[in-house]
Amino acid sequence: MPNHDGPAEPLDALATALRELHARAGRPSMRALAQNVSISHTTVADALNGKRVPSWGTVEILVRQLGGNEKEFTRLWQAASGDTSGMKRETEPIPAMSADPVGFWCYSRRDDELDGGRIRRLSEFIADEFEIITGDRLEIFVDDSSLSWGDAWRSRIESALASATFLIPVVTPRFLKSQWCRKEVITFSGHASSLGLDELLLPIHYVNVPQITAEQSDDEVVSLLSRRQFVDWRELRLADEGSPEYRRAIHGLALRLSEILETASPSPLPVISEAATEEDEPGLIDLMEQAESAFPEWVETVEELGKVTQEISEIMVWGTDKIAASDARGGGFAGRVKVIRDLAERLKLPAGRASFLGSKYSNSLLGVDPGIIRLIRSVSEGVVDAEDEEVAQDLFEQVRTLVDVTRTTTPELKSFAESARSAGTGSRHIRPLMNEIYTAFQKVVDGQAIIEEWGRLIDEYERTRHRK
Repeated sequence: MPNHDGPAEPLDALATALRELHARAGRPSMRALAQNVSISHTTVADALNGKRVPSWGTVEILVRQLGGNEKEFTRLWQAASGDTSGMKRETEPIPAMSADPVGFWCYSRRDDELDGGRIRRLSEFIADEFEIITGDRLEIFVDDSSLSWGDAWRSRIESALASATFLIPVVTPRFLKSQWCRKEVITFSGHASSLGLDELLLPIHYVNVPQITAEQSDDEVVSLLSRRQFVDWRELRLADEGSPEYRRAIHGLALRLSEILETASPSPLPVISEAATEEDEPGLIDLMEQAESAFPEWVETVEELGKVTQEISEIMVWGTDKIAASDARGGGFAGRVKVIRDLAERLKLPAGRASFLGSKYSNSLLGVDPGIIRLIRSVSEGVVDAEDEEVAQDLFEQVRTLVDVTRTTTPELKSFAESARSAGTGSRHIRPLMNEIYTAFQKVVDGQAIIEEWGRLIDEYERTRHRK
């Protein structure tokens, strides 16, 4: 982060730092960035242009999305606003360590705005109904895309309160376009599965997303949601909130939450086992072996995707040159269409390769994610002897290396994916291929959430170990 302590006005310094951060992240478009962080594109543009002092919540979301240093931007925002009260209000830790059951409500703010606030009110109705039928309080924390929100559910699910902690995604087309929402679903799912508590992820199908009800989907977030028993709210969202059918549905959802709480019980941590039967949970040695064999494959897959990116880029340059030559000869639109058809043929092979690699990478990460989380938890809680802890340390070093490698490559692949999707809007001949390429690289972007969570858990373990 460059030094912004010079003579520039504080607001200019903040805006300059945000623009530099935006540039380093590959200059995603205002609309694409706004979709990812669930704030309007005009708010994003105003923050980057320095037209007015943005709220701390806006700055925090942008810095988080673009991979910046929050502490540095905290200082810049305080200087620009001349006030820390707004920051304190928006980043105040959620008091989520109560023994009462807690739900974390994950949704798109823009959807709530367009639906007249009904999505947020739905969370309140569910909490009230739960208290009526059980006599116990259910706190539902509404996703504000802040660090404290995610930290709160992580603190609970890593503690004895795991079985009383829900993530409730309100699924819409915009939800699936939000990188933040996707990350929370992937990360929570890994933690819940590692505890044998898959039912704690309770999706509400709010606006029709055809992939949710399809037999299979290339979107790994859709697949994670589809594997759960989601609640269908597509018709109910059009009903009057005071109508009998709406109130009965609220009652049914609250009742389901109470039933899950009665039966949910975390699985025990894995133990050392030299030989496991088919009925056994994987032992610690099994988990270590799984992880150790997967690391080289992941790095190789990311490298292969980089080569495919280069190949696709060269084909696109070829197409651009051919179109320019056709225009120069007076080929008109017919000439352009011919070039685009040729371009589509050239793209089929690398697009298929990207799709294969993206699926391979995503499926592998998702497959071992619960096991690696359990492994880290086992080491953190001392369910290993000194020798096995030393072996685990070697694996942790591989995780750190993977985190470092993917932090460099993933933003580049994400930027390329956005460019591919934009390029596909111009012609129906290449649109399916560009969508295929976008989906392939989106899997890598989603996978980064898994890898970053492993790194966070290992860092937390190291901090605890050094304090002892």
